[in-house]
Amino acid sequence: MEKNKVLIAIGFLVTIVAVSVFLFMPGQTELYPESDDEIAYVKRFVPAVTVSNVSTEPVRVIDQALASGDTLNTGENGFAMVMFLDESIARVSPSSQLVIRSALNETKDLNLRTQINLAVGSLFMDVIRRGDTEFEVTTATTVASIKGTRFGMNSDNLIWVEEGEVEATVKSSGQTVSLVNKMYLQVEEDGTVESGELTEEMLADLSAEFEILDRDLIEREMRLEFRNRQGESFDESLRIFEQEQDQE
Repeated sequence: MEKNKVLIAIGFLVTIVAVSVFLFMPGQTELYPESDDEIAYVKRFVPAVTVSNVSTEPVRVIDQALASGDTLNTGENGFAMVMFLDESIARVSPSSQLVIRSALNETKDLNLRTQINLAVGSLFMDVIRRGDTEFEVTTATTVASIKGTRFGMNSDNLIWVEEGEVEATVKSSGQTVSLVNKMYLQVEEDGTVESGELTEEMLADLSAEFEILDRDLIEREMRLEFRNRQGESFDESLRIFEQEQDQE
């Protein structure tokens, strides 16, 4: 009986330690504290795109503010353009899921540290690098530290740089590779790393799927009806940006 009590007590202590380690992992509560502060905005989208957080139900995203810890999802045909307070831009492809975290300056008008955790899909970014700011994109195997650049990254562990510089680190080995204009890095499933230079044609092919977000889009209004848990219904007008040809 005493032995069982001891085992239970040890198990309880181990659980407390494990939870404490998780809660205070660098890059989570310390570097990116939970807050309702607006860190970015969805400036354009092609349906369907949703945003959710641990404390809310998923909602439709139309020119919506994002807070640290929000998860952005694009549907099978969904695209999104996210602009941060420092005017860095992320273009997100269909079937993507990413968690955005950011810590702001004291006046809450500039992203000091920003992290995008790309679980699925791909994105293409224009990052404005300032001397006192940090920006990184992570996948399951890779961390990309951005120096100020136009670059793309996907959850298949491919990073490519159109212009600027990215420092890529492979998590399993700690190997770091600096990528500059027209270079790429591919991390294979076995942890091996391949890098090299891309041709103009290869670069064009990689960025082609994001071009829809740089084309002229038209704005239209959608009226949706929502119903809360008490059964009460209410209407809301939403702004949607779509390609003109989609209206034909």
